[in-house]
Amino acid sequence: MIRIFILTLLLTSFSFKTYCHHKIYSPVVEEGRQSLEWRGHLNVDDREKVNKSHHHVFETEYSWTNYWQSELEFHVSDKEDTALNWEKTEFQNQLQIFDKKNFAGALYFSYNFVSEGKKADELEYKYLNEFMNDKYKFTSNFIFEKEIGGHAQGSTKFEISNRIMFMDPLDIDFDFGILGFSDLGYLTKMNTFHNQEHLYGLQVDKEFQLNGFEYEISLGYLHGLTNASANHMFLWNMEFEF
Repeated sequence: MIRIFILTLLLTSFSFKTYCHHKIYSPVVEEGRQSLEWRGHLNVDDREKVNKSHHHVFETEYSWTNYWQSELEFHVSDKEDTALNWEKTEFQNQLQIFDKKNFAGALYFSYNFVSEGKKADELEYKYLNEFMNDKYKFTSNFIFEKEIGGHAQGSTKFEISNRIMFMDPLDIDFDFGILGFSDLGYLTKMNTFHNQEHLYGLQVDKEFQLNGFEYEISLGYLHGLTNASANHMFLWNMEFEF
């Protein structure tokens, strides 16, 4: 039953927005954890306004307790009509509410200060879910986002992102997985399939230690399923834990 549930989510939930920052959050909080992170994506597409556009996120995080974690993110993007642009700043807090041997869950809250043009700030909240054992981890994020302030438009947006990672299946100290991102539109008006931007793809992770510090590198590729999606997207994530 769990396998059917996982497969259904993977096949139906892989879509994204081109301005999404493509991170799937684990609900697990480790007390005292500090890290610096750089992640981003590059679009490759046959449309000029999408091709070679890229987005970068610079992040720092700290876990205050074994259930409360805070993060600060700075978003920079390069689009067709702009050079590198400071798009927004996000202040996030995560509270782990379930901590079982093979299951974890958390609530996530973020206020996004949008600095790009005359756009509204954003209030973002998520439920983070993870099933795990020695062989794999299946992580889901259920995301709700609403614009607030004088420039706010629309109702609450609903998104889903999923990832299943297989832990070192080839016995070479690399983890491999399948991931995807879904923007389903506004809760009051869901988009039709062809008007959504759907991508799915593969990810490889590597963790290692150097001079007493822990490093993690993730590389991924997403493929577009609809004309509204970028044809190809390359992802990277580099994290330094201290």
